[in-house]
Amino acid sequence: MRRLILLVASLGLVVFAVVASDDKKAPAEKPKIPEMKFNDVVEVAPGVFFRYSSIPSPAEPKAPFGGCNNIWVIFKDYVVVIDANFPKEAADVLADIRKTTKLPIKYVLDTHHHGDHAYGNCVWAKEGAKIVASKPCERLLKTTGPKDWEIAGKDRKDIKDNELKQVDVSFDEKFVVDDGTQRVEFIPIGHCHTAGDAVAYLPKQKILCTGDACVNGAFNFMGHSNSGSWALNLEKLEKREIDIICPGHGKIAGKELLAKQKRYFDDMRKKVKKGIDAKKSLEEITMELDLPWYKEWTGKAARDIKDNVKHVYDELNGKIDYDKIGLNRHPLSWPVVDESVTTTTARDNSFPDLGAR
Repeated sequence: MRRLILLVASLGLVVFAVVASDDKKAPAEKPKIPEMKFNDVVEVAPGVFFRYSSIPSPAEPKAPFGGCNNIWVIFKDYVVVIDANFPKEAADVLADIRKTTKLPIKYVLDTHHHGDHAYGNCVWAKEGAKIVASKPCERLLKTTGPKDWEIAGKDRKDIKDNELKQVDVSFDEKFVVDDGTQRVEFIPIGHCHTAGDAVAYLPKQKILCTGDACVNGAFNFMGHSNSGSWALNLEKLEKREIDIICPGHGKIAGKELLAKQKRYFDDMRKKVKKGIDAKKSLEEITMELDLPWYKEWTGKAARDIKDNVKHVYDELNGKIDYDKIGLNRHPLSWPVVDESVTTTTARDNSFPDLGAR
């Protein structure tokens, strides 16, 4: 009996030692965020590729606007692409995909209806791909697309020489692509950057592809947004297991990027609301808007992005019609930074008027 007691005690010590040893294990290392140059392609996880698209910024004001970032996932028999880009840039992305695989393109997700994320649909369709989007994105591309496409064709040959391709498959809740080797979930996230925003989530790799619902830098166009809903929906995304964020514009980052993006809207809304309550004018509120952390992050002062401040000011004063907001034109090129003044100008002067169409 004594031997049995000693044996059980010994086994208990071994089990305790194993558990204690496990408790002392260092937490798993987070994946390293790669350093990238414009138009670089990096494999962020096995079979998952990210292409970093060129975009003007305070650090590189003369950089050409190359549309959105793109991600593609290689499944066993086909490829899934996140965001369609412009037609010209879609062809560039396709050429890069062909350097990684010869498999056919099966699905392309439009994360929203803006031209730099959806006008390349025509290129992918010629490859045999089905265009996938949320129901609101599908609606906006149908209602705003034809007229905007026609106008955009005056300035962009790649648009003029093609035809607008509409969505093939739309979803209300979730669209899942899973063949046992890879899994991608297309998820609508409510009104953020637009009323039709969707993200692509890779649960096995803990990768979130956000479109313009989350960007890494001073790249937020808020003309079609609901800033209050945007902040709340980013908070919901933060509850997911995420190691890597692949944003619509800007460099790859860790999960902390969601918090930075959310803080921008939260802090601006608080500052603008305080100014409104103090009966200050939009000009006074804009001039006094001070977010040092934002400039440290993006290289640009929040007060200098006057369109965004005005949008929040109009929201908090009840001047935004969210049912019509997506029906106004959106910019097809990125604002050019003019270092001599505190404002920016768009290359094609296509920032929208937020009044009803």
